[in-house]
Amino acid sequence: MIAYKTLLHCGAAAVACVAAQAHAQARRFDIPAQPAVTAIPEFADQAQVQIIAPARDLAGVNTQSVMGEMDVRAALRRLISGTPLRIARDEGAIITLRSTTRASAGKMGALSGRVLDPLTGQYMANATIRVVTADGEHRADAAGERGEYRLIDLPAGEAQVTVSFTGFADRTVPVTIHSGTTAQLDVELARSGEPAATQVSEVIVTGGFRDGDARAIMSQRNAMDIKNSLSSESFGSISEGNVGEFIKWMPGVDTEGEGDDTVRYVRLRGLPPEYTSITVNGVSLAAADGNAGSSTSRAFSFEQVSLSSIDAIEISKTVSADVDANAPAGMINLRTKRAFDRKGRRIVAQVSAVTHSDLWNDKITGPADGRRDGKALPNGQLEYSDVFFNRRLGVVASISQSKTYSEMEQAYYPRSYEPNAVSPDPLAVTTINAHMRAQETSRFASSLTLDFKATDNLILSLATIYNTAYLWSGQRTEVFTTGARTYGVIGDAATDFTTRRPDTSIGVTAQSNMISKRGDGLTIVPSFEYQGRRFVLDGNISYSDSNSRYDPLGDESSIFSLVNSPAAGGNFTAKRDGLGKQNWTIVQTSGDDWSNPASYTRQTAAIVINSQDGRSARTELGGGALNLTVKAPFDFASVTFKTGLKAKRAVYDYKNERVAHQYRYVGPLSVAQFMTENSTPNELSFDGLDIHYASKSGSPKLYMPSNAKIGRLFLDHPEQFQHTITAANYYTAFIENTRHFEEDTNAAYGMATAELNDRLTVRAGLRWEETKTRAREWNPLTADETRAAGFAVSATTGRATTIDGLKYQYQSRPQIERKGSYDYFFPSASMKFAINSQTDLQIGYSRTIRRPEVNVLAGVWSINDEAMLVTAPNPGLKPEISDNLSIRVARYFEPVGLIALNYFQNDVKGLFQSEDLTAEEFGYTGDEYANYTFRTTRTVSGDSIKIRGLEAEFTHALDYLPSPLDGLTVRGSYTYLDPEEPIPLSAKNLGSVVLAYKKGPFSLNLNTLWTGRKLNSVSTGSYIAPRVDMFVSGAYAIRKGWSVFFSARNLLNEPTDIMLPGVQTSAGAVPDHAGDYRHYGKTATLGLRAVF
Repeated sequence: MIAYKTLLHCGAAAVACVAAQAHAQARRFDIPAQPAVTAIPEFADQAQVQIIAPARDLAGVNTQSVMGEMDVRAALRRLISGTPLRIARDEGAIITLRSTTRASAGKMGALSGRVLDPLTGQYMANATIRVVTADGEHRADAAGERGEYRLIDLPAGEAQVTVSFTGFADRTVPVTIHSGTTAQLDVELARSGEPAATQVSEVIVTGGFRDGDARAIMSQRNAMDIKNSLSSESFGSISEGNVGEFIKWMPGVDTEGEGDDTVRYVRLRGLPPEYTSITVNGVSLAAADGNAGSSTSRAFSFEQVSLSSIDAIEISKTVSADVDANAPAGMINLRTKRAFDRKGRRIVAQVSAVTHSDLWNDKITGPADGRRDGKALPNGQLEYSDVFFNRRLGVVASISQSKTYSEMEQAYYPRSYEPNAVSPDPLAVTTINAHMRAQETSRFASSLTLDFKATDNLILSLATIYNTAYLWSGQRTEVFTTGARTYGVIGDAATDFTTRRPDTSIGVTAQSNMISKRGDGLTIVPSFEYQGRRFVLDGNISYSDSNSRYDPLGDESSIFSLVNSPAAGGNFTAKRDGLGKQNWTIVQTSGDDWSNPASYTRQTAAIVINSQDGRSARTELGGGALNLTVKAPFDFASVTFKTGLKAKRAVYDYKNERVAHQYRYVGPLSVAQFMTENSTPNELSFDGLDIHYASKSGSPKLYMPSNAKIGRLFLDHPEQFQHTITAANYYTAFIENTRHFEEDTNAAYGMATAELNDRLTVRAGLRWEETKTRAREWNPLTADETRAAGFAVSATTGRATTIDGLKYQYQSRPQIERKGSYDYFFPSASMKFAINSQTDLQIGYSRTIRRPEVNVLAGVWSINDEAMLVTAPNPGLKPEISDNLSIRVARYFEPVGLIALNYFQNDVKGLFQSEDLTAEEFGYTGDEYANYTFRTTRTVSGDSIKIRGLEAEFTHALDYLPSPLDGLTVRGSYTYLDPEEPIPLSAKNLGSVVLAYKKGPFSLNLNTLWTGRKLNSVSTGSYIAPRVDMFVSGAYAIRKGWSVFFSARNLLNEPTDIMLPGVQTSAGAVPDHAGDYRHYGKTATLGLRAVF
């Protein structure tokens, strides 16, 4: 705590000292009113500063008197008040004055143009343009997203224009400014130490990682928000085009994955995924996930988004008033490719093959039954961009298809820390779960972007993105039950034992779930931008729709699962090397042979299947925005005002109907015959975990049911299955697990950005957001009303006990909408101070919110009459409020380099918590539940929770080294997180190092990410052990426009190891021990790329 306060105090003191030296100089003045030609030199002498002003601007001007001690700037403004003189430039010790008279006399002009990298044909956004006017005035601007710039109110005459971009040689060009007209100056830059290309057609080059780093540095240096930018070239070829895999190498980023170890969710600065706003070109993107359901409705899942259409990624750690306030951790903006970003036509085509290390073993694995064909899966991508009609119309179209295969091997073991008479060991393993997940992931992505320059000032645009993702996953588990605490074991119950259960009890269970998840997303954004002389008006209308559903029966003719998994009796021996190991050897010692399907009848008196998975989700976003930016020159500063309006509607739907699709097998086969007929030929492979097991006959292959065979039987012979849906099933599927929620957000904002001088820029803004929510709920009849209609009602739950009764009670009248609303103001402020030409200090503050998840806002009342408890959603739940502070000091150096230190703090207030209320406190006014307790989610009052942290980052091009080492670039970051309360799945320490090399036709990237210890569960204290993730990629240009490339993920084959902390039991202490171990294997890609 003391260290953080010291850092803040030192930072504030440094700013104050520097600012005081530059601006807070107090002098004593004695200057009577007189002509400016004599007053200005006299003032400069008394103020001890240098003042530059053209003599013709001072001619005929009389200044005011200035007497007494005061600040130099205040005295100067008093001196020239009432005159046409203004401060044009303030560099601390040097002040430039200009007259506004010539502007009103029409002797001013303008300058516009674009900045181009002729080697790649790409326009250079954020290039710095500096102009020395005919009168000696210094002006500066930064190029926009299309490399364009425009400066107005330039004195007529000869001017010097200097264009700069990190990694490129500065270029100075003379230009003549004519009164009342706009001079056009397009500038081409050459890389430092390289000759300029005379024509774009001389070479066809794709930007390398050093160009990407340069673009990123320029972007973040020109931004008022504290942010990190990354171009798509920076980290090489990312296998399968997963955007999350690309983002995870950036500073302050932590990730969450699934069974294939690829990124699904992203965490910024330790906060969970729902604290981060994800946008595409500044517009919210829908991403429904039927797996997570409504409990993570605010979190963005990256599995439906492809990298193929993305040009750059911007992570803003602080946000301004012109973006949505739902970003306590920050905002990730995915910037798509646009034709106006480059000059001329460009066609990129690539084909590749992806393989996985487990495809090369000799076992029959995979989600489907039977041996897989081939060792590699085909992938492809095509991109086309061009401009037409004299650069009036720009078109970018892309399409990509990727397919990958992966296997996850997992060992986890529930345990007991309660010794007893039959099992005195302090730790006893109760079951050993050997789980294997084999899955195929397919992604299709397409995008079309049209930009039409209707006039010289008006651009009309249309951006469309359509993505699909398909996951086909076989999840199979052999569960070995020890019975240690019930029957005891022979040996150490944690590491080396023989079970001694009765042979009639369950010894092994074969669990098999088949996952078929299909998702698709469509985003359409028409927009416009109109540039006036001093203003920019832009707006958009957006629509984004995302669907996610699970349907293995429809997609793959496979059932989801057996309700009661097949089980067999028998005892076994189990041994591993220690408490922290997972290398079990399990051998059956008694009972029916586990390799025989007929042995699996212990748990299954009747065969009941889940024919369908039943999960689905949809998120629909629509809205519009209008923004006005006005540049206003004042005597004291150049100020940019921005204001705007925004409206957005979000609609969420979630369903889980699985239990409504249960069927009992009533065909001619016995249980043993059914298991025998429906056995999968697939094997469970645990080579990565070093787990081995054998049946009593010595077979290493234990029985596992075939969901595919059962699915085909169900489809071909429906008469052999009987629907078993109960009233409880019906209620769960069609009433309890159905949620519909709508949310309208209206916003207005205003902010001002003032360039007080060449070194100091400040921004302040205020945003207002109003949120209106509607949760659709059932409007059930009371228990008495249902009984009166002739339906039986449970005395415990108050619900009808038949399906017809439930339909009458819940679905006989329309649903109602429970509404909620709230509005807040969100102030924000930022400051950027150039300590010198290479070092910047940035401070940013913003107030943001995190809105509640849909599962606590929408749903049904769950009534327990026995406990007199009503569990209810809270559609009026207010959001969490977060006050966010960030401080960044960054030093930039040529040719392409930076080193930066960041401090951040988030104060989160109003955390969500489940609370028990009386009926009156809850707001219930009826009689039936007046004496019941109401359990709902509310915000916690009191002190905020603070999350603090530090980030360090660097990028450095080592071009000063002797050849061939001069092609090296090193990039890295370190993040330290210090929350007041532990945050599950967030690492306190993260570090990354990237080594990039490009020399001639060869390029190579080696990315390494170290993730420190993570808390896995607050309740158990389990933690994820530190892990190193390494990724390598490279390319070789075989001829002009043609190259081969490769990549390999999880190069070190690192597992995820979830450990449990030591426990003190009545029988002694248990040290830290393994709880869950996951092995993923390696993925590799080899491909050919052509650029025309």
